[in-house]
Amino acid sequence: MPIYCYKCEKCETVFETMHSMKEKLEDCEECSSKKTLVRVPPIMSKAKVSSKKKAGTIVKKFIEDTKQDIRKEKEDMRNQEIQP
Repeated sequence: MPIYCYKCEKCETVFETMHSMKEKLEDCEECSSKKTLVRVPPIMSKAKVSSKKKAGTIVKKFIEDTKQDIRKEKEDMRNQEIQP
């Protein structure tokens, strides 16, 4: 079943739902208003990738940065005096 995105013209709630192609929603369940729903383009179709880097590259850099932070924290903990 396809996913459709609707917006209520009264309360401006936006939501996605799955239903058959023959069905069309009209009533808002959020604010209980009648015949206020309008089908809008799906939210995900508007998303654009802003980075030209591959996801693997970004994840690898994050992992390396995190490893460095952990090493620094361990070193700082070793250098602290133990207080009774």
